[in-house]
Amino acid sequence: MESFLMAARVVIPMAMLMAVGIVVRMTKIAEPGTMKKVDTLIFKVFTPCLVFYNVYTTDLTNLTNPGFLLYGVFGLAVSFCAALILFRVIPQRPTATAFAQTMIRPNYIIFGAAVAQSIYGEGNIGLVMLMGAVAIPVYSIMAAVILEYGRGGNPTPGQLFLAVLRNPIFVGTALGLVVNLSGLRLSELVSEVVQDLGGIATPLSFLSIGVGLSFTAYPKKALVAAAVAVRLVLIPLVFVTGGVLLGFQGAQLCALMILFAAPAAVASYPAAVAMGADGEFAGQLVAYSTIFCLPTIFLWTLALNLLGLL
Repeated sequence: MESFLMAARVVIPMAMLMAVGIVVRMTKIAEPGTMKKVDTLIFKVFTPCLVFYNVYTTDLTNLTNPGFLLYGVFGLAVSFCAALILFRVIPQRPTATAFAQTMIRPNYIIFGAAVAQSIYGEGNIGLVMLMGAVAIPVYSIMAAVILEYGRGGNPTPGQLFLAVLRNPIFVGTALGLVVNLSGLRLSELVSEVVQDLGGIATPLSFLSIGVGLSFTAYPKKALVAAAVAVRLVLIPLVFVTGGVLLGFQGAQLCALMILFAAPAAVASYPAAVAMGADGEFAGQLVAYSTIFCLPTIFLWTLALNLLGLL
């Protein structure tokens, strides 16, 4: 019963916040177009503060086994190679591009913060954020390669490197590591402000996701179902199970679970539109993977907690 309640505590707040967003949209208090500016604010201000604070307050001396970070990168690399095969399987290159991007680009930080805080409490999720510091640049580069390949381009290493350096989440993580490892301590006033700004990111993000959810009629229903199943079932089944077999547990296993079981990143939709991929298909994948990740994350959390691994 305790394991069930813990798993419920993970997904129920996320579901309720998204439901509030849906109500906000239905009552026309805010619409997806309005929320785009809010999303920019979340991405460029609130989320970097969230990442910075959690990395800054993490006791990195507890990081005795960084192998979970390497395993996370390994899983992304395997997923990337598998995603490239889609270009031989799906004849429509824009559709294949959107599908492939979904396989390697999870909504890690937002879902990671929500899940980890529900399990370990606020201020105890530094290792989960640290996985984001490693994984986000990796899968961002992979997504850029897929998007460029999908439209027939060829990004240079310099372009990819600059894209990573400009990523606000990477900047927040890097600053958090520098301050943490240097032994510097922020004043209590500054620390509280950063913490408060970071605390806005998760609830506002889920509300925004709810506002933006769209389940319009779409002809490629079978392909949507296949992509969502790969993102939420196949990938975590392979790599979370692999993490368990390798002996990872606690916050390290939680980070792996989020990395491989989180839904498609919301940012994959505008990226697909901007790069000439199938934007409508990408939007469907974001919507359906976000909704269906609630029961799958619940089941993963329940199973791993019953095994005493979280």
